[in-house]
Amino acid sequence: MAIKQLSVFLPNKPGELASFFEFLMDNKIFIRSLTVAETEEYGLLLLLVDKPEKCALLLEENNYIFSVTKVIAVRLNNNISDLYKIAKLLGSNKINIEYLYFLILDGSINGVVLKLNDIEGGANVLKKNGFTVIETFD
Repeated sequence: MAIKQLSVFLPNKPGELASFFEFLMDNKIFIRSLTVAETEEYGLLLLLVDKPEKCALLLEENNYIFSVTKVIAVRLNNNISDLYKIAKLLGSNKINIEYLYFLILDGSINGVVLKLNDIEGGANVLKKNGFTVIETFD
């Protein structure tokens, strides 16, 4: 049910992000979702890719600092009420949303990536209530 999110630390310097994207393109790794946060010294990329195992191996071979985290992706109907329903359902089932970011599937924002304190429980609650949990991007 969970998908693998890669969290990659890059030096917070001009050109680092472009170099990283070039690295992914050269290795035919396609980004499905991405958010970037920053600190003074590092940028933190949270990304979903089409080939997470291959990407993790390449990151390790090229000495990138990264980790792998389990998240779920849920299809939205491009309506803010879906976000409310997801938050309400999970909250009422004592499942905490640790963070979320949007996912572009069909050329517009129509999904959300969720890091939950209970991935399996959250996915089951959402499925039982009619939401589509995305299993893979391959």
